[in-house]
Amino acid sequence: MELIENRTSPSPCLVTLNLSDVGRSFVLSNDSEEEFLLSPVPQPNVPGYTLQGIWWLVWLVCLEYLALWWQGQRLPDLHDNILSLVHATFYEVSKLFVRGFEYGAYVWVWSRYSFFPPPDDSLLSLLLMVVVVDFGFYWLHRASHEIMVLWAVHQVHHSSEEFSMAVGLRHSPLQRLFSWVFYLPLALFGVPPTHMLAHVQFNTLFQCWTHTEAIRTVGPLEYIFNTPSHHRVHHGCNIYCLDKNYGGIFIMWDRLFGTFQKELSDQEIVYGIVFQPERFNPLYHQIFYLMGALKKAQSLSTWSDSVSALIKGPSWAPGSPWTGWVEDKLDIRGPRDHVPVSAVSATHCYVIVHFLAALSLTSYLAPLTEAGLAETLVYSVMVVASLTSIGILYEDSPYARPMELTRCCVSLAFCMLVPLSSATVLATITTVYAASFVLWAVIPDGIMGHKV
Repeated sequence: MELIENRTSPSPCLVTLNLSDVGRSFVLSNDSEEEFLLSPVPQPNVPGYTLQGIWWLVWLVCLEYLALWWQGQRLPDLHDNILSLVHATFYEVSKLFVRGFEYGAYVWVWSRYSFFPPPDDSLLSLLLMVVVVDFGFYWLHRASHEIMVLWAVHQVHHSSEEFSMAVGLRHSPLQRLFSWVFYLPLALFGVPPTHMLAHVQFNTLFQCWTHTEAIRTVGPLEYIFNTPSHHRVHHGCNIYCLDKNYGGIFIMWDRLFGTFQKELSDQEIVYGIVFQPERFNPLYHQIFYLMGALKKAQSLSTWSDSVSALIKGPSWAPGSPWTGWVEDKLDIRGPRDHVPVSAVSATHCYVIVHFLAALSLTSYLAPLTEAGLAETLVYSVMVVASLTSIGILYEDSPYARPMELTRCCVSLAFCMLVPLSSATVLATITTVYAASFVLWAVIPDGIMGHKV
């Protein structure tokens, strides 16, 4: 399967996808595997489905707003949805820095110690791959809730105070440091790296639709699949929701291993995490819980207790079970006020434009080879800076104006010193940064809605 960036298209974010090869992307040929092994730095020939998925997710979020409005339900906070998409892009741009590292161990194990030949291209093999990858995801997901240092990373996905489709791809880049471990057993069973990479992305994309309030139930399918109803429970702070419903595609793992919980109709689910961050900076979101975990470990009197505080559940205390005593956990009940944000329509418009520019840049950079290393490094830093500034703007920081003037000025300098090979992309982002610099220099009050 080939992913061909449309460098001459009027839109920098469009890609052409050969749909006739979609099936082969999940069960690839042996030639692809040989190329994978012969490469000095293995780069699997698997398209970035989750990166493409963010563009589709933007439209799905718009449709979700319409559906909720039609149903007469409360609409999700716009800033929260934007920040979820920011985190999703943050996660994707981090891939540019860890392409070789993330699945290097998997390639090594598969190429030397696999017990079975690669699966064939039958429908049965494809379905079996869907099941076994979801089994790996179940244990990854469960560990991410029941091991403190992993939860300190995974909480980024749960820290949204809304439950909308935008949350579906909201993940921490730090998750890439350990998620691959839970798929290593697949290598022993002969599952090639390209198969695994494609199916892990499919598993992630499937879960997007389970993050919504617009779908209440899907009838008999509730017994087999992970659904919005099951996943609402998983995202709840209510005590009955904690550590439940870990399955990605299938709910049968939870029924089998005792972690299933049905949604209760008589109790409003409160979303977010028990100790909600008071800031919107996406970089802060990556580390604030980890700092709290280290502080908890340092406060304990013995070395063994300090280690246990990091490798056992977030609610663990000396003398308690792995995940802590139920009676010691906070039972959050709704309604709970959301973290306030100071933003006007102009603020939202400004951050949406810069988010789309950052996502377009990420989409452009993703397929670049080593020949584009300078472009990748420089413009990835620009993407991270843009995404971070969005969160800071929603915090109504007094440093917003000098920060944005500096960021836009430096970004314009990069555009001139390290020009992109695509004139269309370069012209688009240069226009965005130049116009933004002028706005902050002349009418900053118009962006923030008050004197800055």
